[in-house]
Amino acid sequence: MKLINYIRNENMKIYKRKRTWVLIALVAVFVILQIINVRAGDGGTAAADWRSQLEQENHRLAAEAAEPDALQIEIRQAEKNILLNEYSLQHNMPPETNAWSFAGDLSGNIIFAVSLISIIIAGEIAAAEFVSGTIKLLLTRSASRTEVYTAKYIAAILFGLGLTLVGLLLSLLFGGIMFGWGGLGDSYMYVKDHTVHQTPMLLSILGSYLFHLPFLLISVTLAFMVSAGFRSPIFAIVIPLFVSVAGFVIAIAMNGWPWTRFFIFSHADLSGYFLGDPAVKGMTLGFSLAFIGLHLAVMHLLSHTLFVKRDVS
Repeated sequence: MKLINYIRNENMKIYKRKRTWVLIALVAVFVILQIINVRAGDGGTAAADWRSQLEQENHRLAAEAAEPDALQIEIRQAEKNILLNEYSLQHNMPPETNAWSFAGDLSGNIIFAVSLISIIIAGEIAAAEFVSGTIKLLLTRSASRTEVYTAKYIAAILFGLGLTLVGLLLSLLFGGIMFGWGGLGDSYMYVKDHTVHQTPMLLSILGSYLFHLPFLLISVTLAFMVSAGFRSPIFAIVIPLFVSVAGFVIAIAMNGWPWTRFFIFSHADLSGYFLGDPAVKGMTLGFSLAFIGLHLAVMHLLSHTLFVKRDVS
């Protein structure tokens, strides 16, 4: 019960800051920019000559995949898109965007944006209080440092999860306004083992967000660890931001390389186990979950040790 009160107190401190609401508003801006991007492309609706467009796209994708300097992920993605386009042509299914498909396709980008915003909150949640000295007010309320540590971490995670839900709802809302809410009964198509499969649209949306959550957990935990060790909130924010963005880019660029099975950010997206293929052939869901759990445990061991032994001035 006491821990719940501490978590509630941390949440109040997060949401009473004006900059928190500015950060939340950035998610809405991000979703709008994604809609503009779709509109600038195919407009979200199938053209009258959609069949010829898909055939031309397949020729272009095949040519790009044949380039000698093409990355493995580019080749794999091109092969998947070609299979999906061929499936659409064979079954007379013109590609169209609606609120549901838009929200599902945006899941990875939403989690990435939310994670970067959550790093700002997690990066200052401990460091800022040690710098200002307000941490002493918590420690004089018969609260142990472990309880304060746990409350702050849970509050940071809850903020990230809440912001993820906001991103999902906004993508459905804005996507519905721009593209319509029809299509919930449609199936989501994906490629697994070089074969096109289908799954219910709603299930694919929920799964897509759930399978991308490890990136949020890793990024927030990293930010919290640095926040517990650095006196400067700026360092506690900048370092995790740099590591998370660099890790995200490297995981994409090096996708498929055998050594990446030992790179934590290659396990930050679990959707390949359910809605595609794993990042590295032969890698299993159990290995990814264990690898993530090991890294989270090590980061907590370091951050908790730093937090409980840190001097309060």
